[in-house]
Parts: sequence; C-alpha cells; structure tokens
Amino acid sequence: MTTIKEITNKFEVTRGTFHNWKSTKPKLYDYLLNSDNQYEKYREVNIFLETYIKTATNISLLEYKEIEYIVSLNLELKSLQEVENLHLTYINQSFKKEKEGGQFELNIYKKLESLNLIEKYIFSNRLKSIKKKIKKDEKEQLLRYYFKEFLK
Repeated sequence: MTTIKEITNKFEVTRGTFHNWKSTKPKLYDYLLNSDNQYEKYREVNIFLETYIKTATNISLLEYKEIEYIVSLNLELKSLQEVENLHLTYINQSFKKEKEGGQFELNIYKKLESLNLIEKYIFSNRLKSIKKKIKKDEKEQLLRYYFKEFLK
C-alpha cells in the first residue's frame, strides 16, 4: 500500500486535497492508495510473459532487416484488438509507405500473422519500448537485443 506522503509528493497535491478525494472521488482515492498492488500484479504478468517468450520454440523467426523495417513503420498499437491484429496494422502501414506491397512485405505479414496473441503482445510492447530509446549509432544493437527471441 502506498503511503499518503508518497502520493502527495508524487502527484504534487496537498494532504487536504487528497483526503478530500476520499469523499469526492472515492475510486481515485482507493486506486492511488492501492497502486502498489496493481503494479505488483502487472509486474508478475510481465515476468510470466518474458519467461514464456524466452522458452517458446515455435515463434516465426524474422530476419534483422525485417525487424528493422517493422520498426521504421512506427506502428501505433494502443488497444488489445490492435495488438491482436498486429499483422493487419503492419500491412496497412506498409502499403502507406511503399504504395505497393512486394514479396518482402508479404513475407513479414505472414510471419506476424502466425504469432499467437501473447507473442504479438510482447512484440508490440518491445516496439513501444524501442521507439523511445533508438539512436542511429546503437540501432542494430538495440534491435538485436529487444527482439532476440524473434530473430533468426
């Protein structure tokens, strides 16, 4: 359970305002007080997912140039449905960029389509993570690290 002092410092609100939320915004008040529990649940799920991806043996393996191409598309996957349809989002963005699809783009589409939902979720999370960290001189190293389970 998060302490009131931690909450007031983190969100820059006074103790009086926070205590006022107990009656005016009870859901927010409870959520902030129990945010540690939510974080722990999220952390446990992420640990499980990372363990899964490291032990999965049937992932459709991509080549480095394919991963690099996917990252260059800057895919925006905000909802679970968008993650589930990763291959469709990919092909739409690819057609916008290339105007015509070639064999290269279709091969990537097939590989993305064959991923299961957990693999697509992990892949999309890594796409989000790498977007913030990518620099030209470290690009290949970062891509190989973040997508090592997906690479040949």
